[in-house]
Parts: sequence; structure tokens; C-alpha cells
Amino acid sequence: MRLSTSSNIYFNRADGTKGRLEDCVRYCGEAGYRRMDLSFLDYCNFRFPIVTDHYLQWIDRIVNIAAAYDITFGQAHAPFYNFCDDNVPDREEKDRLIYRSIECAARMGIPWVAIHAGTDYSSGEMRKSSKKKNREYFLPLLEYAAKWNVGIAFENLWDWNIAPRKRYTASIEDLIDLVDSFDCQYVGICYDVEHAGISGLDPAKEILVIGKRLKSTHISDYFDIKADHLLPFTGVMEWKPFMKALKTIGYKGDFAFEIHRYTEHTPDELVPSAIRYSIEVGNYLLKLAGEDEGQPTKGER
Repeated sequence: MRLSTSSNIYFNRADGTKGRLEDCVRYCGEAGYRRMDLSFLDYCNFRFPIVTDHYLQWIDRIVNIAAAYDITFGQAHAPFYNFCDDNVPDREEKDRLIYRSIECAARMGIPWVAIHAGTDYSSGEMRKSSKKKNREYFLPLLEYAAKWNVGIAFENLWDWNIAPRKRYTASIEDLIDLVDSFDCQYVGICYDVEHAGISGLDPAKEILVIGKRLKSTHISDYFDIKADHLLPFTGVMEWKPFMKALKTIGYKGDFAFEIHRYTEHTPDELVPSAIRYSIEVGNYLLKLAGEDEGQPTKGER
């Protein structure tokens, strides 16, 4: 496994502004990270240069900054929306940005892009209808991604926040059923350990069921739905069984923090030391799995 962090480790700021990706990469590089996860989701939602006609120049600038620190990007998070809802506005723009994230991932040598499935809440047979609509929506996206040599990793979701309604792929059974239905080397699973834990599920047991389908990870801790995406060991997650499960299935991908609340209220002057500490925590977790932090191979699938 390779320690990594999402670009959202420095994004939400206490004054309500959003941190620049250029600054995040510099902070992470100076702290010692050599692997990162790019959240296209954040930069699309808050109208950064990726939504403009100059998106490739922006991406190339990020790549050049990362190269100065020997940083490579091993996974990414695409923007998403509930395409199963026919009333969603601006569908064309949303789709354009999803496809653009695949193009940018390819340009950066990113092998896996995480995305969320949609849910057909209007159907009396939610699971059946949602699977059908997800297959219809994602088949052309998978074909497009394959041309760029980029894989799509479906993320396990959660639905405690919308109870008693259910969200498609919050269940690991639905997620695996959807992924296996594509029978394609460019599809897999991004496992969000917090989504499972906060839903009262057992992440270690689920990882053993997922097995080789696991292509990327979102690692964070939590207390409840209002205190989430925290640095491991600052919440209630049990980490030893989860790390043992990753070792058991032989997972070799990125162990990527998704901790966007971690530095949200941290003054910029303290951000460097906070990010350095996150590396210490990450390396400790990797040791629980019997591994040391390794240097990644660019573009490894």
C-alpha cells in the first residue's frame, strides 16, 4: 500500500473560502507526501479553473508543481449527481465535467477515478430500477474512460442521513452486484471506510467480501454525521481489524486520507505541522498492516 491524501486535506477554510490546489500540493510536498488523490469534485463544485476553457493549462501547472516534490496522483474523485432523477437541472454541464475529469485523470497518469452511483427514488423497485439506470448511464462513460486507460471505481455510499429512505450502493451487496455486472477490467470499488462505519456496518468484514475488486480507498474517522471526515484515531473507528483485512486481501493500491474537516479550522501557520502529523498517523496505520510506506509507480493499475 502507498500512503496518500486527498487534495481536500487543505480545502475548507475557517472563513468559508476554499484553498487553492496549488497551495495544497505545496503543503503536502513540503510535509513529505509523495502520493495524492485529486478531488475534481471539489474544484468543479466551487468553480475552479477546471470548469473553464483553460482547464488543461491548470492541470499542467498542477502536474509541474507536484513533480517538483516527486508527487504523483494515484486516484481521483469525479463530480457526480443523481442522474436517475429526470428533474436535475444542468445535466449537460454536469456530464461534461464528469467526462472532463476522466480526460484530466488520464493526462495526470491517474489510474482510478471514484464516482457515486445514482438512486431511482421514484421507483417502487428502487434496487432493480437503480441498477438498470446506472448501467445505462455508466456504460458509455466506461467506454470513454477505457479509451484513456482510466478505471472507474464505484464508491460505497451511506444513507443514515436520509433515513428511512435507502440509497443505492449503500449496501455492499448492491455495490458488488453493480460492479460485477460490467465484467470489465476498468471497473472496481473505492471503499470509504467511514461510510460503512457510520452506517453501523463492519468495514473489516466488508473488505474481505470485496477482495480484488478494491481499487482505491477513502480513509477517515468520525463520531457521528455532524463530526465526520476526521483524521484516524480522533474518532470511534476500530483500525486494527480494518488494516488486517486490507493485508489479508493483498491490497496494493493507495491508502488515501479523505479528511476534509481536518485542517478546516487550523490557521495557515499551523497547516504544515498538521499535515506532517497526518503522515505519521498514516505510516503508523500502514505498519498495523505489516507494511512500510512505499514509493508508487506512476500510472500503476
